[in-house]
Amino acid sequence: MAAITVLGGGISGLSTAWYLAQKVPSSVSIKVVEASSRVGGWIRTDRRSTPIGEIVAEAGPRTLRTGKSPDALSVLELLDDLDLRSHVIMTSAQSPAALNRFIYYDGTLNRMPSSLSSLASGLPAAATCLVSGVWHDFTRKSNTPVDSDESVRAFIERRFGAKVDDNLASAVMHGIYAADTKDLSARALLYPFWLADRMGSRGVISGLRKVARVSRARHAGQSVETGGERRARNPEFWASVEGASMYSFKGGMQTLPNELAKKLGERPNVEIATGQKVVAARVGATGRAQIEVHGGRVIESDHVVNTLPLHSMHGVFGSDMPMGHTPYSSVVVVNLTYKGKGRTPVDGFGYLVPRASQHESRALGVVFDSCALPEQDTCDVTRVTVMLGGPRFKELFASKDVEAEAKLLALDTVQRELGIRGDALDIHVTVGMRCIPTYTTGYVDQLQQMHEWTKRQLNGRMSLVGAAYGGPAVPQCVNHARIHVHNHLNLDTLTEPQCVSGLEEIIKAFDLPA
Repeated sequence: MAAITVLGGGISGLSTAWYLAQKVPSSVSIKVVEASSRVGGWIRTDRRSTPIGEIVAEAGPRTLRTGKSPDALSVLELLDDLDLRSHVIMTSAQSPAALNRFIYYDGTLNRMPSSLSSLASGLPAAATCLVSGVWHDFTRKSNTPVDSDESVRAFIERRFGAKVDDNLASAVMHGIYAADTKDLSARALLYPFWLADRMGSRGVISGLRKVARVSRARHAGQSVETGGERRARNPEFWASVEGASMYSFKGGMQTLPNELAKKLGERPNVEIATGQKVVAARVGATGRAQIEVHGGRVIESDHVVNTLPLHSMHGVFGSDMPMGHTPYSSVVVVNLTYKGKGRTPVDGFGYLVPRASQHESRALGVVFDSCALPEQDTCDVTRVTVMLGGPRFKELFASKDVEAEAKLLALDTVQRELGIRGDALDIHVTVGMRCIPTYTTGYVDQLQQMHEWTKRQLNGRMSLVGAAYGGPAVPQCVNHARIHVHNHLNLDTLTEPQCVSGLEEIIKAFDLPA
């Protein structure tokens, strides 16, 4: 009996198993192996009781973006296939949560422009550096470094000036990667701008038009529209998507991995095994891949799709693994719930804290959950989430009692920065140790090395999917799984070595134009 093993039961592993289950016959065994006692990875929703009712507390991602990108559509189509449409709650593109996003600068919340028309009221103090930054790029001669990569900080400072990074870019990267721009790869995370710097005659802005032409040529003929048949089956759902900027689920984000696991578990050829930590990987006497889990159980299969974090893989595959020492950011998430609605001083999605404000705030950012997803509130409350740690984790949490310190920091943050006082109805702390991979300088070259190394592992019977490769966001992970199963694996010859890495299209996206 042909068999596939998926390592990891997070969103990448579950999505991979789902797409495999749609493609292979029921005679092919699919095993998902997860080290923890639950599925979902860093997607985690806790339903908590308060004196006035039950609340939703998200420990990880809390919203998903709509749009016509392949990443966004992959998740929307997945939840459509899972019949989760009635569980979805949409946030209108015209809502305050969609239009109002802030940066905490100079002790105040600076509303960022959401459109050209919103610029009529002028730039907030945090963003005035953009004017001089654009002028800096226009007037400064090309100074592209010889090296193929540099940090996000070095790139922005070189072309636009340090203030653009200190006031703006650092805040954005805190929100996505919980990392310092001094440690992040410009080529990986700012690729269109990185490429424009190399194609333009005088810097980034002069090269953006050329980059746009290259992008259109690369994607010519690739439709990102959802099929008409799918829309015809569920027209109301897809119409609601058109008018929304983001969405989640009534019961929280955990709804998605839970439903995936449920639907997969209904298939006789799929097994999801939790509490099974991978301790070794090797090639058996028959040439098939063997995965050994804690306790001695050996799982033999024709192919292994590995979605484990790099730091977990390093312990299994050894020190010669490229990217094995990739750092991961640790983040502490504190969910605060207060009695009464509208306790935040402004309506919006929330705010991020840039490097320029680190002397004023100890947070990475704060999300206004009740404003972003009011339908999740079934009682009269205001929910906010404070994110702490990232590049300041060691500085803020030198004591061993991280949870106690995080509570104090979070309460102080919302009191000083939002004016929310009084006792919280509920405080929920989640410590995410090494939860977000850091795409360090030189990432694209490391990815190429990982591609070559992976094709040689387990006699060509292993490939990769996950947050460390195509992006850490849920849509990126889901789409990576979809692309890998649909485009890379030859499921008709599954018993033969596949000799693919799963990174082919990701690497191709970083190719320099001819």
